Amino acid sequence: MNTFENKQDFSEELKAYRLLVDTCLESVYKDIYPRSLYEPIEYVLSSGGKRLRPIVTMLCAGAVGQKPEDAVQCGSALEILHNFTLLHDDIMDSSPLRRGRQTVHVKWDDATAILSGDVMLGVAYRLLLSSIKGKERSLDMLDAFTQGLIDVCEGQALDLDFQSLSDISMNQYMQMIEMKTSRLLEISAIVGAFYGNANDETVHSIKEFARHLGLAFQIQDDLLDLTADSSEFGKLTGQDLIEGKKSYLIVRASEKNLPLKDKELLDMYIRKKGISMEEIPGMIRMLSSNDVLLDAQNAIKFHGEQAKLHLSTLVESTHQKALMWLTDKMSQRTM
Repeated sequence: MNTFENKQDFSEELKAYRLLVDTCLESVYKDIYPRSLYEPIEYVLSSGGKRLRPIVTMLCAGAVGQKPEDAVQCGSALEILHNFTLLHDDIMDSSPLRRGRQTVHVKWDDATAILSGDVMLGVAYRLLLSSIKGKERSLDMLDAFTQGLIDVCEGQALDLDFQSLSDISMNQYMQMIEMKTSRLLEISAIVGAFYGNANDETVHSIKEFARHLGLAFQIQDDLLDLTADSSEFGKLTGQDLIEGKKSYLIVRASEKNLPLKDKELLDMYIRKKGISMEEIPGMIRMLSSNDVLLDAQNAIKFHGEQAKLHLSTLVESTHQKALMWLTDKMSQRTM
């Protein structure tokens, strides 16, 4: 039995928070000129998305006694920062799709995508600064936000470096995704805790919750690249394999004592830095038959449970329960 089982459904509460975030984001791009700069920003920020990071910020603020809606601006700043990183990542990865739509560099061009991303970073800082003015831990929030940006860039650099290396350890991979993916969830959580003036012990618990949640989320993302319907996932099935990415699945397979034919297939993937669409089914078969997909599922479950373990140290409240519920939904990617 799951010790942290939570049957209450918080879908409606999170929907209300999402609407608050959407309204806040509209102020960033609506009727602002030049349109050549802000239209791509509107395209990105109005494309939907689950608004997970600002929701985490708002719920963490609520879990330490602050009204969640009071933290909507600093949460929205983190959503803009997140989308800024995606905008530039798509250029570096030459990704054609994001959330089922053309990426900005494809719909417009690289120069427009770079410039729009740059201004998004400035807008994110401006929104954060206006939201934390006068708060007791404002400098802590600003420092966390800035360090998070640096860490995400360093994580992206590691990810790019890994593509030219033939052998990546699981420790190296986990360090990379902790910086590139998990860190922004961590920052979203601790900014919410700082906003509510939480003590350092509580901030640490909230940080560890978000770190494990981010790891589960990224491993799930790697798994869904092969198992999800492309129309629901928002990108082509097997896109990571086509691009030659060193995902959790590839790193885990490299650690195993594979049968000769499977090892040759994996070696070919690493040597060629990717495979064709026609070769994807064979790669999926190899990963499945060697329990790599099962290993990924177990890792997701482990980090999801660790996230809830750290949440359990917080004072029980509606918002703490909502974070428990959100952890299950994010780990399972059912929201």
